[in-house]
Amino acid sequence: MANLGVSVALFLVFAIFGSACASSNVPVFVWGKPSVTYVPALSRYSSSEFAALVEAQIDENTFTVVFAEERLSAEDLSQCKLKTQTCFKNLQKLERKSYLPSVEEPLSVLEGSNAQSVQLLSDGSLSERIVPQAGGIVVVNLSGGDFASHDAVIDALYTRLHNAHPNIVAIYTAKTPSFSYSSLVRKTRQTEEPEPTKEVLKTDGFLMVYENFLFGQADAAELTSAKLMQAVRVENTTTDSMQIRLTGTSAQVDLFFLLTQGSWEITGVWFDNQEYYLRHRVHVNQHFSYSCNQWEYYSFDLQKKIVFEEVQVQPFWPNAEGGEPVSNEKFGDAWYCVGFTSGGILSGLFLVLIFIIIGSYGITWMMDIRTMDRFDDPKGKTITVNTAE
Repeated sequence: MANLGVSVALFLVFAIFGSACASSNVPVFVWGKPSVTYVPALSRYSSSEFAALVEAQIDENTFTVVFAEERLSAEDLSQCKLKTQTCFKNLQKLERKSYLPSVEEPLSVLEGSNAQSVQLLSDGSLSERIVPQAGGIVVVNLSGGDFASHDAVIDALYTRLHNAHPNIVAIYTAKTPSFSYSSLVRKTRQTEEPEPTKEVLKTDGFLMVYENFLFGQADAAELTSAKLMQAVRVENTTTDSMQIRLTGTSAQVDLFFLLTQGSWEITGVWFDNQEYYLRHRVHVNQHFSYSCNQWEYYSFDLQKKIVFEEVQVQPFWPNAEGGEPVSNEKFGDAWYCVGFTSGGILSGLFLVLIFIIIGSYGITWMMDIRTMDRFDDPKGKTITVNTAE
């Protein structure tokens, strides 16, 4: 076809505007000739698919006018309002038009063509007069103003051009989308709090990590927070016991460990030279660490308490051959303070037990039901049942 290059050129390009832009999808309207084809509005179109669509609408006698916004997205078409009326009232009233909400670089199809570029000035006039002619292509760059004013310009200009040259195809699109979808990801309005940092305490044969250390009255609404920054091993005479002293600016905690038959346990906890009650017994395999999210100890009169939050602790003992302790650079497998049988499991077992008892009684009563072994004969003698039976 002689004007194949012109028909392929029907689609607006960044080269015509003198700047190269990154690949982007923008909405496109095509209308004008009675033969404009209806297309699925929920599909995405590549540049080549869009070129084939427009090529089917033009021939060598068709005049093409392209209205190019600087920025336009499908959201603008539905959200732009003037009071209660859409900004695109003239575009909306077109009876026969094709709407493509997502087309890849529709302007790129004009690259290499001899399309005439016209600029919309601030006063609403055009930089050059448009004279429609067969096989011609004109790109009207819509800059400045708003969508409503551009809609009025498009309607007036299209009406004039259509009266002068009825064989016309009009295209309304944009150079780039107005919305950057990657920036529209919703974020919480609340200020993101930084992840709490955990304190690491280690010394020869000992490793401990905790998030917070709190102390105060047992019935207090809020406890006082303290920071333990150093761990020191207190020397003793036995090889199966260990004392670790944790010190900070306003607190001191002593932990006593004992190794017995391949397991270690905590035999005592002192806070500021006062012994605390071992509410949760810690008895763990020799090569395991102990982990707990709320590790609490109470004074003997139950008036005070200390709390380690998100704590993990492990003493390292010499191996079976009497060699050096295992390296204290990382914990062994964790033994959690949460028991294997939770309150929910116990409740479920209790309910099952009740149902078993009720079912057992029901089955027993059903098995005790006796059926009659003799029946009355209406023509014979009445059955007499002795009390002995």
